[in-house]
Amino acid sequence: MTTKKHVLAAMIAAPVAFAFAAPANAQVGGIASATPVRVIAGTKAFGAAQQQISTTYKAAFEQLAQRRQALENEVKPLLTQLDTNKDGQVSDAELQTAQNAKNPAIAKIQTAQTNAQNDMARLGNPAQRAELFAIESILQKYEAAQLSVVNARKINVVLSPEVFMYAPDSVDISQAIAAEIDKTTPTVGIQPPANWQPARETLAIQQQIAQIRSYQAAAAQQRAAQSQQAPAAPAGQPAKPAEPR
Repeated sequence: MTTKKHVLAAMIAAPVAFAFAAPANAQVGGIASATPVRVIAGTKAFGAAQQQISTTYKAAFEQLAQRRQALENEVKPLLTQLDTNKDGQVSDAELQTAQNAKNPAIAKIQTAQTNAQNDMARLGNPAQRAELFAIESILQKYEAAQLSVVNARKINVVLSPEVFMYAPDSVDISQAIAAEIDKTTPTVGIQPPANWQPARETLAIQQQIAQIRSYQAAAAQQRAAQSQQAPAAPAGQPAKPAEPR
């Protein structure tokens, strides 16, 4: 039976690039794999908690966006001072030159960033704790849900995905475990007790989810940039059809 220690080890080792959902069919030869971060993020309870957090802390999220914009507005003219060749960006060489010359703009930028980070941490802390509490509440259901899937499918071994050099999609039971949690825990609370502190595995889950969000946001920005750079068809002419394969 998987212990919390093993679940934590799987979370720390699991690559963050996994999507939240994956096919979950019958296992192969009694061997299966599962990714705790995928399980937690794929549950109905986590989705519902995210929606509730977005509503409850809407004002704080708006203030965070405003603080980020204020930092950008404060730093932009300081960066312009460092941009000696006026190409719209500060190169490593320009930054090094400014540091060697002890340009006061460097210290001002660092101070602005530190102040903004402190403000944003204060503004975002309640929502962060709410998400951690939801994650931990769902994580408490993980072992029982995994055991139920293991027994139903007669699985002998559950490994972390990175252990496999190759495995078909049917080996992954993350979605099945999430579905099992959905049966008993469709929702969780987001308001932790005053003295509550998250467990280590809870923090690991949140960090990996944050990394996945960051990668997904970067990929979306890249796709948007590529679509803007794609040449448009001349007026009155249809777009060129795709080449047949």
